[in-house]
Amino acid sequence: MNVKTGTRIWYTLLWIRKAGFVLLLIWCTQLTLKGQSIEISVADQPLNEVLLDMARDFGIQLSFDDKLLSAYSITLQRNFQNPEKAIAFLIRDLPLDFKKIGDVFTIYSKVTLEPVKSYRLSGRVVDASTGEVLPFSHIVVNNSGAITDFNGNFSFVSNDSLFKLSISYLGYYLKDTTLAAGSRYTISLTPSMIGLREVVIKGSMVERSSQLGEDAGEVRLNHKVAYRLPGNGDNAIFNFLRLQPGILAAGERSSELIIWGSYSGQSKIMFDGFTIFGLKNFNDNIYFVNPYLAKDIKVLKGGFSSDYDNRVGGIVDISGINGSTQKPSINLNINNMTANGMLSVPVSKQSALTLAYRQTYYNLYDAEDLSISRSSTRMNPGQVDLNVFPDYVFRDVNVKYAGTFKSGDNYFISLYEGRDRFSYAIDQERNNAQVNHEAEERNRQRGATAFLGKSWKKGWNSHFSFSASGLERKGNEQQEITRNMGNWSFTREEAFYNNIQDWSFKNRNFIPLSEKQSLEAGWNYSYETTQFAEGVHEDSLDANKEASHRIGLYIQDEIRLTPQLTLKPGFRVDYSFFLEKAYFQPRIQASLKLTDQWKLNAAAGIYRQFVAETSVVDQLGNLRYFWALADNVALPVLKASHLVGGLNFHTSGFSAGIEGFYKTTDGISRFRWIDGSLQTAQGFARTYGMDLLVKKYLKKHEAWASYTLSRTEEHFNSMPEDVYRDAPQDQRHEIKGALLLNFKPFFFSANYVYGSGFRSPAAILDNLEERYPYNRLDLAFIYRHSIKDYHIEAGFSILNVLNHENIKHSNVIRLPDSPTSTISIHAEAVPFTPTLYLNFSF
Repeated sequence: MNVKTGTRIWYTLLWIRKAGFVLLLIWCTQLTLKGQSIEISVADQPLNEVLLDMARDFGIQLSFDDKLLSAYSITLQRNFQNPEKAIAFLIRDLPLDFKKIGDVFTIYSKVTLEPVKSYRLSGRVVDASTGEVLPFSHIVVNNSGAITDFNGNFSFVSNDSLFKLSISYLGYYLKDTTLAAGSRYTISLTPSMIGLREVVIKGSMVERSSQLGEDAGEVRLNHKVAYRLPGNGDNAIFNFLRLQPGILAAGERSSELIIWGSYSGQSKIMFDGFTIFGLKNFNDNIYFVNPYLAKDIKVLKGGFSSDYDNRVGGIVDISGINGSTQKPSINLNINNMTANGMLSVPVSKQSALTLAYRQTYYNLYDAEDLSISRSSTRMNPGQVDLNVFPDYVFRDVNVKYAGTFKSGDNYFISLYEGRDRFSYAIDQERNNAQVNHEAEERNRQRGATAFLGKSWKKGWNSHFSFSASGLERKGNEQQEITRNMGNWSFTREEAFYNNIQDWSFKNRNFIPLSEKQSLEAGWNYSYETTQFAEGVHEDSLDANKEASHRIGLYIQDEIRLTPQLTLKPGFRVDYSFFLEKAYFQPRIQASLKLTDQWKLNAAAGIYRQFVAETSVVDQLGNLRYFWALADNVALPVLKASHLVGGLNFHTSGFSAGIEGFYKTTDGISRFRWIDGSLQTAQGFARTYGMDLLVKKYLKKHEAWASYTLSRTEEHFNSMPEDVYRDAPQDQRHEIKGALLLNFKPFFFSANYVYGSGFRSPAAILDNLEERYPYNRLDLAFIYRHSIKDYHIEAGFSILNVLNHENIKHSNVIRLPDSPTSTISIHAEAVPFTPTLYLNFSF
């Protein structure tokens, strides 16, 4: 029975009860209709009598309103094949309808059903103190959950004109309110910390350092907590990210993030919508996202939705601040390595301009920070002391103009450029060999986004954005090794160049359909170019350029089947004009709320990547990474399958979660020079494991601990069938913990990381299996003080308190010091390092 017919029957029965209808059931067993036609011959006879005669003569069961049908007269002489056709003909021009229920033909008055009226509510969630929009805020509306978009916009549809809302955002007090249907609402949330001032709100809960368990593989982070962790304040975002389960901390890969065993370049870092390919960041005391500009941090470790493209690993999506439209503000940070400043100025009542600049003023490296190890066919690797004097320079600048139109639509233009340069020289005698080595690398990262957010009258929200980003990398090396005995020498001069550019236009649309369903759909156009070259002299390099056009479409439906169960099926297709092929990527997410405390999440999907950071190994074993376009010949389009599932528990002051993952990645490529020719190896990788996180809040204090168990294996076509080996980034165990104590105005924090270790770069190139465990304990002390609108914060940290000698997982330079042995040069991880910083703002 369909809904419309059932409703009509219900209205008929209700009308019969009120009007005192007579129910007539006639049962005739003397006659059978099987094989018999129905003849009706009447002249100006009431319809009720015609039907009574039919019931008596042909054994039909009928139910109708006798008084209603007596008002209609029938004149007819005709034969019909069956009762259905006879009744349908009799009432064809009358405001009547019928339905056969079992063996009974029920005739009733046609009821014109009034359409159920729907009400819409739309608006935006902002910071009460600065007016900053709060992206991806969590909202519960009439017991249905949803998330605001990138600009804090929300839109809901309901059959009720009143909407009961509960809004939460990390680092802000929860807000419960009731609103009438309407548009352009602005809901303000109060931060638990406004700058350095003390704000007390009684009777309301605070969303703390992170949210987990909303979707499979997703973690939301409160960037304000990052400042309380040990460090110099300039690397707060990286310090916070590395302490999350599933993100590799051992090895200190600050120039990129290794998420759930993904390879270099397989995870994407986004800021304000553009991709950050990453500066070199030879030391993790600087991170290429200025912490003053971060507003929202969303980590997608795997199983993410269809609106993200072109990565098979994980995603870190960082939204930048829009600036204060109420009054100018200045933030300054100075530490023993960098100076950082930010200025935000209102341009009008609804727009602001934000500027930020950072630069090193002190050489980050000491002479002992570069080490040399020596290996040969007869010896295990051994440490060799060597005095090296490296030089490192870093600077970056951000410019952002953001505002809101009178219509409520919002916009911004965000620009970024960062540069760094690392160089060192060696001119010393070691092991009867004179070693002369000079190396320099320069990197330039650029990014820009122009964004427009539009809210339509029907409650739809649309995003239009144009983004451009790129990384240019240049380097050169000169080596000359002369052995004092044996009359042996080695000379090499090499330069390299790599450039990747990415331009894209994106449109996303958020369409609320009902209380239980909302739709998201969009498209994007991308244009990507890469260049790579190696040669003897930098001036003579001829970079080979490749370009690709690609268009993508996606649709994602969020269906709230019950208040406890939500499904998010999605589908994405990308068509590459360069490869003349379409790539289909189905994805799905599901959440089941078992109780108020327990929640179960799952996700699965197919993911594609059309640019990859692959590697080339020279005849000495030196490994160099570069970006290149997939051509499905030497470099296949990467394909990954994600399967994620997790169980989360949350109660007042305590939360815990366990999440399992299984990922496969096909199309991994490596290039290697062998006997003067470049050979390509293609392979397949699989990663599986679990994350465990426990978090506890006690009044104003908090602590968390996490454990990651994982394994990443790879197989290349040069290996025997069904034989796998551990990948370079494979690490079996990693344990992390953090403690943050709030005794205002004094704050203490500590964090600890233990990793069971992975093979050092030198061991990988020599096919050695030894692993080097990672151990690091950091401590911090912070003092905050405010005088009216002026706020001062001083912090003192000690990094690697136990001075454990860790391996930094970065590029290794290998040089021969004899015909049968080599030496390796690499930078050590952070040693025992005191840091001091001073923040000033008003």
